[in-house]
Amino acid sequence: MPVGRQARGRGRGQNCFSILGAMPTTDRVPVSTGGPGFDLQAAHINKSVETADPDEYPLERFSQRAPIQRNHHQSSSQEPAPILRLNTAIREYVRGTTNPGLDPPFIHQPEIPSSDEISVLADGTEQEVPVNHITGAWASKQNYLSDHYALLREDGVAPLRNVVSELKARPNTLEQDSVEQSQIYEKVFIVGLTFAHGGVAAKVTFSLRRTGKKIIWEQSKRLLQGTLVALTPADDMFQTICKVAVVAARPLSGVQSNPPAIDIFFGDPNDIEIDPQQEWVMVESSRGYFEAYRHTLKSLQRIAMESFPFAEYIVDVGQDVRPPHYVEQQPFKDMSSVFQSASRNYTHVDILSGDWPTDATSNLDASQLDALRRILTKQLAIIQGPPGTGKTHVSIVALKVLLENKRHDDPPIIVAAHTNHALDQLLRHIAPIESKFIRLGGMTSDHEIIKPRTLYEIKQATKSGVVSGGARGPALAGMRTLVKEMQALLKPLTEGKPLDEDILKAYRILTEGQCKSVLKGAEKWVDTSLPDSMTTAMHKWAGEELVEANRRTQAEDYGFDYEEVDLEYEQLKELEAEGKVGSGDDDNELLRGERLAFSEPWTGREGRSKEDWDALLRTTNDLWQIAPESRGPLYRHMQQRLKEIMTGQMRRLMAVYERRVTELKIGKWEVDTNYLKESKLIGCTLTGISKYRALLHSLQPKIVLIEEAAETLEAQTTAACFDSLEHLILVGDHQQLRGQCNEQQLQGEPWFLDVSMFERLVHNQVGFTQLSRQRRMHPEIRSGLMPIYPNLEDHPSVALRPRVPGMGPLHTYFFSHDWPEDTDDLMSKVNRTEADMVVNFFNYLIKNGAKTKDITVLTFYNGQRKLILSNLRRHANLQGEVFKVVTVDSYQGEENGIVLLSLVRSNADKQIGFLSVRNRVCVALSRAQQGFYIFGDAALLSRTSRLWLKVIEVMSENPRRLGLVLPLTCQNHQITTYAKDPGYFHTNSGGCEKACGGELPCGHGCVLKCHPFSHIDVFCHAPCSRKLICGHGCDEPCYAPCRCPCEPAGRNPSKLQTTTMPIPSFPSNSDAYRSKKGDGSRGRSSPTKGAGGSPGLTPSQSPPKEAYRFSGGHSQALMELTPEAQAFRDFADGGYVAADAAAANSAADVAAKERHRKLDADNHAALFGNDEGELMTTSLVPHTNELRLTTSRQARDGTIRNVYEGSYSSLVAGRSGKKQEPSLLDLD
Repeated sequence: MPVGRQARGRGRGQNCFSILGAMPTTDRVPVSTGGPGFDLQAAHINKSVETADPDEYPLERFSQRAPIQRNHHQSSSQEPAPILRLNTAIREYVRGTTNPGLDPPFIHQPEIPSSDEISVLADGTEQEVPVNHITGAWASKQNYLSDHYALLREDGVAPLRNVVSELKARPNTLEQDSVEQSQIYEKVFIVGLTFAHGGVAAKVTFSLRRTGKKIIWEQSKRLLQGTLVALTPADDMFQTICKVAVVAARPLSGVQSNPPAIDIFFGDPNDIEIDPQQEWVMVESSRGYFEAYRHTLKSLQRIAMESFPFAEYIVDVGQDVRPPHYVEQQPFKDMSSVFQSASRNYTHVDILSGDWPTDATSNLDASQLDALRRILTKQLAIIQGPPGTGKTHVSIVALKVLLENKRHDDPPIIVAAHTNHALDQLLRHIAPIESKFIRLGGMTSDHEIIKPRTLYEIKQATKSGVVSGGARGPALAGMRTLVKEMQALLKPLTEGKPLDEDILKAYRILTEGQCKSVLKGAEKWVDTSLPDSMTTAMHKWAGEELVEANRRTQAEDYGFDYEEVDLEYEQLKELEAEGKVGSGDDDNELLRGERLAFSEPWTGREGRSKEDWDALLRTTNDLWQIAPESRGPLYRHMQQRLKEIMTGQMRRLMAVYERRVTELKIGKWEVDTNYLKESKLIGCTLTGISKYRALLHSLQPKIVLIEEAAETLEAQTTAACFDSLEHLILVGDHQQLRGQCNEQQLQGEPWFLDVSMFERLVHNQVGFTQLSRQRRMHPEIRSGLMPIYPNLEDHPSVALRPRVPGMGPLHTYFFSHDWPEDTDDLMSKVNRTEADMVVNFFNYLIKNGAKTKDITVLTFYNGQRKLILSNLRRHANLQGEVFKVVTVDSYQGEENGIVLLSLVRSNADKQIGFLSVRNRVCVALSRAQQGFYIFGDAALLSRTSRLWLKVIEVMSENPRRLGLVLPLTCQNHQITTYAKDPGYFHTNSGGCEKACGGELPCGHGCVLKCHPFSHIDVFCHAPCSRKLICGHGCDEPCYAPCRCPCEPAGRNPSKLQTTTMPIPSFPSNSDAYRSKKGDGSRGRSSPTKGAGGSPGLTPSQSPPKEAYRFSGGHSQALMELTPEAQAFRDFADGGYVAADAAAANSAADVAAKERHRKLDADNHAALFGNDEGELMTTSLVPHTNELRLTTSRQARDGTIRNVYEGSYSSLVAGRSGKKQEPSLLDLD
């Protein structure tokens, strides 16, 4: 961990709270760099700008007309918009005042890290980071805030700073060789600007050469909106220049193009660059995401300038917690929704006195009632809820009481959670008791309940209002004026023609006499190489010395290799949500605003130094006297000088534009506050509390409730302490997952950054209540948590959990092995044999009637997650299913009926990695309701971890639930067999070793071993023996359609002598059965009943067409798959690059479909080429319908290649129809 002096970086020229002042409607920035007499408007006033399609960008355009009031629900009568009240608290909050002489230094740190802050340690010095005091009181409020600010900022900035240091030391580093997990993009060029409401963004193109692979952008964390990046000139490589920027937008249409493109905001107006010929290198860190901290850091700065509620508990760790002030004023509350009694009315209960009901009937248990009382009667209420104890339920009951007792003039209650997923879960519980809540932020996956209650949707459904005296109108007007000035300033870079001599004169690069000499000499020349509109006197003067400027990112091809996806889909979506800058559906990744494209096609060759050319211009009045070979380099010098002057002017305009952006944000919030104050409850993430703190502060909130408060970093909870706050409720469990840091060293002593405020206060004996009765886990599963929760009790209902089919009385078991672990390409731990064992056991449970939706596979390592998920998708019996395979870190707060836990670690070095983290182990052991089965090296764990030793001891007690073999219990005979490795399952049909001996519907005997599924689902391979009407006997297998041997072209049903022909279901390649969709059995049943209750078809019927299609779902072709078809199947099952996203989304979107189409075309061309020496013939594929076409190609060397083209369908539960996606494969 760095340990040296902490550097103070330069900011944006002024502190982040005093940048605003009284702004006039328009601003003109003096353009003094051009010298006396400079007139930019006179030099060029024609607008040259690429304007976005109004339909694509529906917000107000930057133009001279008045902004349009958008309202999709507005009637055609054009009724005047209502006048809304102006809340000046927002502008007062944002503009806040500081005192540079008295304020602590951290208050004046810039919001975005400065270039100096990122590059200051590149010389090898170390960073000084303050110690976090988790025991005892802090010295003062300012020490507490400044130290947590420094810790959080270091965690956010250090990953990028380390990348910059690495590139400075080793400029040619490739991503695969980086020790700092650098992500490096070269050939970066600025190709345009977008004048958006959020700032002026530079559009850049870049090369992925140092990545060397194609990127699956839909599933990639790279360059997410809000990511911090650093840029340096390609010829400098951070030796002297480092510019910091934030990704403004990453639309898929941009990054999927070739070359890819994104938009960035420069962190400092003085860093903006506009030279389209300058080549840059851009880097980011794969470990950090600064956007998650950015707004929290700003909130800590603000809190330092205002009163800090609850400092006596948070800073001084006082243990005597008083009631909220509003409760002391009015302690009588309506508690009738909690207590019921025939002899007493609970509508007027004094909750601060001894009047609290003790003998009334309630749906809450004793510990939950204690928790409810603490929530209602303590300023700072801390509730610890072990797994399954109903802490969310207690929160909802408490919120119901608070809402029922809320006065009409009270501000809204704010509820928050760490993630969008957790917030949606909480709001779904709240909706039945308070339907008119408002959700801040539009990143919700619940489109039925939550989406209509987002602030954006509510504003869309009502008539837009106007705030009289608001900041929005003046801010927009000022921005429009600035945009016109910037467009005029940059006109020479957008015209696409050589420089005009008038421009050079206006910028004092050429004198009037030099310009006249150029014009006079040009009259004698005629240039036919360019149209007249593109020809200037300077172009004629330079002549052939002008060269085409080819400094741009080129298209590239990286073949077939794709970057491995190393992030779970839900984790990626949470990161994307952090980067959104607004509060609704308008927060997509398309940057709105007028766009300006750079076009500078001509330049000159490089020549002498800048000083030499300046001296030449000072001494030469007639430019035609300059030697022709020197004119190109001189033109290049004048071009560079012009861009230097324009860059300086652009930076001045940018500083004013940023102030307009802040004013516009104030104006938007002045409208929003009128909607929020009418609601009773507001929900947002903890990041949202910081992001919208000015807006929420204007409401003067009194009550804040935070769910999963132990999973957040302390600073994020501190940001929720508004100066008006009277009541803070923290609900969570510090025994489960902690907050996550970018820098692992900051998690340990002495920084303890991952310790939440919740955990710190509990350990310092600040009062809290622990829930004690769990309602999730079967008692056998709960017993494994005894080392962590020794006093956890079972609700009687959990003992009634049903048995897991195929496992007899065992609700939990630890299968121990010594199969060695391995490491994947991304250095994540994997255990391939253990993964095979888990997948085969998963299939065994499915055979016995379990449903895939009821099984979750957990693991501590992302590499193992990907391996198990891939093996499940490739399993012959599990095609078309959607699986839940997740890491422990992403499963907090979730549960399922059956959980399989893959521990991975098994080595001789006694290393167990993540398995040693107590909080992670707690989460892993507590997710299952009905069945919990662990796969790992119990001997290693018992030797290296005291916690695991205690868990293993509990599981070794009677009944013993640990061993070197896995007990499986046959449902038919109740016989237990034992699986010791994955190979056991290859011959197991889901039952015991006995022969079935039953009779199939066709009358033949079943040849399988004992199996739990119905005989309807079994193929009969016995000879058919039916006699056909032609007199021949059918020699097909019993399950196949009868065919007359005398008609080889196909069967003729009219010649059958039998009245019905049983058509059983289509078998699996491995164990001759398939599954019925929607129930626990395997296979497809036929539409009618034949003899013996079997399904059958009448002679005039033929099997459904789907039976003959190659399918990734439950159907199979009637014939055995050929080796070629099986190879194609393997490719289709395992070769999809977007498999993770398809499983999570249930269907690929339009963009993904288009990407697959392009990919197949690229693969076809790359595999087979288009050589003239190849001969191509086309014929139908024999023996199968799913491979529709084969192409035989004869190369010049005489070799023949067969190409099969086909498709597979995936039947997703709950959806009708089939989705087909094309694939190509050279099978030879």
